[in-house]
Amino acid sequence: MYYTEGEAREQTTLFPELIDDYITNENPVRFIEAFVESLDVAQLGFTHSELKTTGRPPYHPKALLKLYLYGYLNRIRSSRMLERETKRNLEMFWLLQKLSPDHKTISNFRTENQKAIKETFKEFVKLCRKLELFGAELIAIDSTKYRASNSRSQIKDSKQLSKSIERIEESITKYLKQLDSNDEEENKELQNESKLTKSKLEKKIAFLKRREKKLKEAQKKLLESGRKYISLTDEDCRLVKSRGKIIPGYSVHNSADSKHCLISDFAVTQDAADNNHLSEVSVMAKETLEKETIKVCADAGYYDSDEIKKCEDASITTYLPTPKQRVSKKTNVPEPDYHHDKFKYDQGTDSYKCPAGENLTYYSKARKNGREILIYRTDACNDCKYRKLCTTSKRGRHIQRWEHEDVLETMRDRMAKQPEIFKMRKSIVEHPFGTMKKIWGYSTFLLRGLDKVTVEVSLMTLSYNIKRAITILGVDELVRVI
Repeated sequence: MYYTEGEAREQTTLFPELIDDYITNENPVRFIEAFVESLDVAQLGFTHSELKTTGRPPYHPKALLKLYLYGYLNRIRSSRMLERETKRNLEMFWLLQKLSPDHKTISNFRTENQKAIKETFKEFVKLCRKLELFGAELIAIDSTKYRASNSRSQIKDSKQLSKSIERIEESITKYLKQLDSNDEEENKELQNESKLTKSKLEKKIAFLKRREKKLKEAQKKLLESGRKYISLTDEDCRLVKSRGKIIPGYSVHNSADSKHCLISDFAVTQDAADNNHLSEVSVMAKETLEKETIKVCADAGYYDSDEIKKCEDASITTYLPTPKQRVSKKTNVPEPDYHHDKFKYDQGTDSYKCPAGENLTYYSKARKNGREILIYRTDACNDCKYRKLCTTSKRGRHIQRWEHEDVLETMRDRMAKQPEIFKMRKSIVEHPFGTMKKIWGYSTFLLRGLDKVTVEVSLMTLSYNIKRAITILGVDELVRVI
């Protein structure tokens, strides 16, 4: 018995003469090459897409875009790591023709071409539509939280900022006293070894003064913004809840097509809640797919009556579950059998019938959060034996009806008749999140600021779509179409 052994390192080997011989026809780099070369980078708005007559020759934006697409497809996002790959990776030699930009050039390209990279994502969506990879009928929407490049300890409220400034001032005072003490002893041949030298003390004091200035500026910004806290490292990030923890981060909303779970569009927001973004993400998906009408399903976190109305006005059919009615913990009233949804509206008589069989008729109007609300009441509550289960109000039970309540009722009817559409949501939209966050490990942003993290998401989602398209059709077919 013997072990399988490799060849001796001193053995002469005849490698193929062409680098191209190492790259198989199904290697994804061949698609990256074909796709990027097909783009009009000047029209997309990439920097240096048109040469100047003077100055040092820049790298072609296509070369740097290829570098980033290869990196994100292979879980390499850091500009320093990408630079290292250009010096040792055979696929990178082929793709960049042995170019090796430094990490600063690589990093600047991503920062300077935020809008152009987002447009590149849309160009690939157009290619997928041409290949009929988008069904463009049912879109599932969901969000996930990404951790920002900002420590939790670097998020402070007004009191924490004041305490930090106070501690810094105390430290500066202490070091100044020590500096004076050292000045008094400077004529002595030997100083106490435990004391810091004059130069080190001056450096510490200068650092603390810069820190104090930064904290005071943050305190001023916090006061002007009216927010409860401020992020010192990434000012745009917010505290969001992710997997039971409160972290500094951003919310990323994806709209995924039901046919192949491809991402049609996305939005990056600072809001921890989802309910203000249903129409925004839905309309973006509809415009990207260039459809007159689409169906959209999302979870209860996106439920907002105004947002649902905006979707209906934009010819977007929504499928969302209605959140459960909130009940006071003190009284635990109304009981489930007397919740709002148990009161049935009759359009013909413009009245509600309660579970006890009594009619609630129109009583008055009111304005609430800029919306017109119709109020319905009945006098039968005074003698009703179920009153304690229904309401604690002295005036009896009342029902509020939004002026566009029929939009919500129609959606509830759709949900009841077609429950299978909402059940498909998880399998559609959580596929991209699972791939990017769990398999690829893209759960934390490297860049800081809303605009910069948006370009990161553009590269993540574009890479995901490319990976899916290659899995479905193969490199050869994609290259042939291009």
